[in-house]
Amino acid sequence: MAWYTDLRDTRLFSLAERDWTSRRLLDLRARLKSELPHGVPRKTKDASIIIGTWNLRDFDNNKFRHGPRRRESLFYIAEILSAFDICAVQEVNEDLAPLKQVIRLMGPGWDFIATDVTVGASGNRERMAFIYNKDKVGFRNIAGEIVLPKHALLPDEQQFARTPFMVSFQAGWFKFSLCTVHIYFGEDGKDTEGYQRRVKEIEFIAREMADRAEREDENFILLGDFNIKNTVDETMQALTKAGFQLPPELFPSNILGTKYYDQIAFRTRKDEVTFLSAGAFNFTDVLFKPEHYDHYAPVLPQRHRDLDASGAPRDRGKDKDYYSKRWLTWQMSDHLPLWVELAIDFSDEHLLHNLDDTFAAGDVPAQVEHTDDQAQADSPPAPAEPIGKKRRRRKRPRVATKEKIGTLAPAPRMTLGEAWRIFRWVASGKAEAFKRRQKNQAKDKK
Repeated sequence: MAWYTDLRDTRLFSLAERDWTSRRLLDLRARLKSELPHGVPRKTKDASIIIGTWNLRDFDNNKFRHGPRRRESLFYIAEILSAFDICAVQEVNEDLAPLKQVIRLMGPGWDFIATDVTVGASGNRERMAFIYNKDKVGFRNIAGEIVLPKHALLPDEQQFARTPFMVSFQAGWFKFSLCTVHIYFGEDGKDTEGYQRRVKEIEFIAREMADRAEREDENFILLGDFNIKNTVDETMQALTKAGFQLPPELFPSNILGTKYYDQIAFRTRKDEVTFLSAGAFNFTDVLFKPEHYDHYAPVLPQRHRDLDASGAPRDRGKDKDYYSKRWLTWQMSDHLPLWVELAIDFSDEHLLHNLDDTFAAGDVPAQVEHTDDQAQADSPPAPAEPIGKKRRRRKRPRVATKEKIGTLAPAPRMTLGEAWRIFRWVASGKAEAFKRRQKNQAKDKK
């Protein structure tokens, strides 16, 4: 829940603008609280954790001069982020002032951890960050950027275009490490050097995090903007073949609903954390809608519009397109926030693990405990002597009903749209061409 006190500051918001922004925030809050798949689950104290990822387009240096983001947009971003317990954010720019403003609007219970900027033409001087609720999630004092070792460098001895960022957290019993990425995009053609670099970046970070999960017996979650085209693309296979598990239903994460750029994949310790739900929140259903064009038209940047001498658009249809398809993305983003909810209350499982069927047939007297003035032994003393001969059975304990019940291994469900895309991919001959290309690459390596 964002703090709304700034809306009452008449130096920042006119009465009319305060009314407008408050109406949009009410619509947004109602949408966030709506039933799945449109909304986001209500947060719990310790039964589950909601982990999000959001590529906040060019946040927020206005180098393309479509902005800067309006004050109201920062409220909307803060409201969405506060629906999660923790969220990875990509494309944070060098100036952290806008991000700090959003954190301020979210309230004193929130904090963030960010990387330094990534330099170089592909790095765009971007940062990556984790925004988290300190009342729910604790920082475990481990953070670092992942770099490629010399033997795994990309062509021309290149590192990641934008360095992946890993941080360790804890929520209740649940200890986990998040690694956020913004994978190089390059060209879209599969035979291009840029596309192959994209695949290699995904392959390495997925393999590296999978190895760490095995070696450290830790819960690892890999999330962010992978620039994955679709659910059957080579970019997706580069992620899943390392053993990372995806939610059973996948959601497109661009605002047009056509690409699966962003993903949240996890490798968790057995019987420790279970999947509950996942989704992508479409803020365009309530914010900067086509019918809001007349409200915003007077403040759209003139440099990107075709206006006549009076300042009116020469082609209203094209101007509306600029508002809906471009300007909107620099106020919010061209990506939707993606989230996954995991059940993390495994207290009962820890206690049930301590039960011993040896004692089910009959009770054993209470343990004699050490007193303060007795020396501590290597093991507890023997049980007290029983009184009488009757030995009652130890009853099976009652287990409290869980607030959130998940599934340890969600079976992937294929949607009709995914099935149709796979059918077209196979029928077009692209699947066979992909297999031939893989065979030829394997031969070349030999």
